[in-house]
Formats: sequence, structure tokens, C-alpha cells
Amino acid sequence: MLSLVIKRLGMMLFGIMIAWIMVEVFLRVGYDALPRDAQSILQHVRRVPWDEEKLVPPFPYILSREHQAMVAPGHKNYPVHWGDAKFTFDTISLWDMPVGFRTREPQWPVQIVALGDSFTFCWTDFDDCWAERLHNDYGYSVMNLGVPGTGTLAHQSLIEPYVKPLEPKVIIWQWYGNDFKDDYDLDKMRGNVQPLPEPPQPETSPDYGTFAEYSTVYRLIRDWWYKQDHPVDDHGFVTTVNGRQVFFTDELGANDFGYASVEHGWQRGIATLLEVQQLAQEELDAEIVILIIPTKEEIYAPEELDDDFLRKMSEGRLRLRSICEENHWHCVDMFDTFQEAVKSGKTVYHAFDFHLDASGNQLVAEALAQYLKAHEDINFE
Repeated sequence: MLSLVIKRLGMMLFGIMIAWIMVEVFLRVGYDALPRDAQSILQHVRRVPWDEEKLVPPFPYILSREHQAMVAPGHKNYPVHWGDAKFTFDTISLWDMPVGFRTREPQWPVQIVALGDSFTFCWTDFDDCWAERLHNDYGYSVMNLGVPGTGTLAHQSLIEPYVKPLEPKVIIWQWYGNDFKDDYDLDKMRGNVQPLPEPPQPETSPDYGTFAEYSTVYRLIRDWWYKQDHPVDDHGFVTTVNGRQVFFTDELGANDFGYASVEHGWQRGIATLLEVQQLAQEELDAEIVILIIPTKEEIYAPEELDDDFLRKMSEGRLRLRSICEENHWHCVDMFDTFQEAVKSGKTVYHAFDFHLDASGNQLVAEALAQYLKAHEDINFE
């Protein structure tokens, strides 16, 4: 009798083990089809137990006191999967320098250099990026020096070692709402400012132990159990827009000028732009075109976000536009173009990630090409 019980227990354990393994395989193979929350929980689990590669490899940021953040040259087909944004990228080196760029080799003479953050690096396939579209669709010779996680001060640091040798006639200087906070962060990293009050940082995932790095099932169970006593605020909501589910944040974060760190970044960022404009006139023989990218929340303006929130979310963009008008700078604000596109049914942004999708990048390329053609003082000769 005892042996029969042991045998049945053994069979049950064997069945549970097989079922566990099948679920582990299913969750890995079907990862892309899982709900966004489940993907977020499982992204740090190993793809296979015997290799350290994660289901979603972390973005290969390298912190730099000089450049704020870098991506090393030499990446080949490096995978990125943030929310519904999924692509791979390669990076090249210029003159054996340490910063890698997602761009083509220089085609002389170089007409345009693009400086910016992840919106210039582009959260799309390479050919869908607005900088590459300026080359493929409009015939410009473009070098894309966009580096994710950087702001205005960091972009300035690329001028001497990278922009000057390329001798472009136009520098497209892309701006996004978190740039002023990035400028404060780099100033703090360099020791140029004492710590100031900052917007709250996103909550980090708790440490569920070593086994959670290997097992998707265990990580899901541990996460569910943890959240029973530690509810997590997603800092946003999902609503239906033009027939698709879209995620929006309800936190101002780095766009909140109520924090001294963001206000400091504003002052440093604008001072840097004034320096760069003067440098372009006196040394670079180039025109600077500031490309202003609004947030998804500003463009869609879902009814769940009140007018006061949207006003505060737009403050940095409108401040910069005012500076552009006062100083007669070349500036292209994509706000009106994006809003009209959304009204006509275009997506413009990824549904869950906050970056531009392929359609948004195409709109940027079109707007820039039209602007460059319409302004006679921008000369590529």
C-alpha cells in the first residue's frame, strides 16, 4: 500500500514538473503576446536557464561624466523591447572614438547632423527613423548622433569631438520634455550643483531572489504575492483612442517645474542653447534647427487628464517656443502636426511606449524637409 502511495505521489510530482516546464516554455515563446504588465514582470528572467541573456536585455547604457550617457560602438542587432516598441540596432564608431552611434557611415559632404536623445536615436527600425528618412526620402546626407538618456548639455559635449569634423551645414537639435531634468542630472554628476528637490523616481522591482531570474512561473507567483501587501501605482491609465488601447502617464515627472532641479535644468539648458547658437554662427558656419517633440499626453489630451495637468505638461515646450520666437531661432514644434495626424486616425506614438512610432517619425521627416526647403537662409552649398 505504501509503495502504491509513493508511486502515485511520484507520478503527481512528475506531472507537476512537466506542466511547470511546459508553462515555462509557453511564457517564453509567447512573451510578445502576453499582457503588458506580465511582460514587465518577466522581462528580467533568463531566456534559457544556461545563458545570462534576459527575455528583454537591458538597454546598454554607459554612464559618462562627459556625455551623461553613451552607447558603445560595435553593437550588432541588439534587441530592444519596451512595451510595444520592438526593434534591433547597430552602432558604429567615428574615428575610433568611444561613443557609438546608430547611423550610417559618413557620406561627404555631410549636410545634416542630428543631435538628440532617444527620439533621435529612434525607437523604431532603422529605416523608419526620421533622420534616416531625411536621407532615403529627401536625399540629404545625414549623420545621426542621437544618444538615449541625454539632454542639452550632453548634446553640446558632442560638438567638439564629433560635429565639428563632420562640417555640417545644418544641425538638427532635438528637444523633449525631460531634457531640462537631464541637464540638472549631468550638472549634478559633474559636481556643478548641489542636490536639489527632484521628481519621484520610478519604483524599482523588488529582489525576488536568484530563482526568480530562472523561472517565469516563480517570478509571476512572487510578484503577485508581493503586491497583495505592496500595491504598486502604475502612474498611468489605459484608454481607447481611435480603436486601440493606449497608455498615458498621469505623473508630470521631469516635466514638473515645481521642482528646483527641473527649473535649474531649464536655466542651464537655455544658457547652453544660447552658447551653441553663437558657436554655430562664429565657428561652425552652420544653422541650428531646434526640433521640439511634444509628449503623447499633450497630443492626445485624453479626458482623464485635466486642463491643469496638460498645461503643466506643456510648460517646458511652450517656454522653449517663446525663447525661439524672441531670438528668431529656427524651431520646428511638432505639436500642431501631430494633433492633426491623430485626429485623422494616425497613431504617431507607440500605444504603450512613449516614443514615436514609424508614422510619427515619418511626420517629423516631412516637417523638417518642408522647413529646410522653405527657408532660404538655410543653405547647403
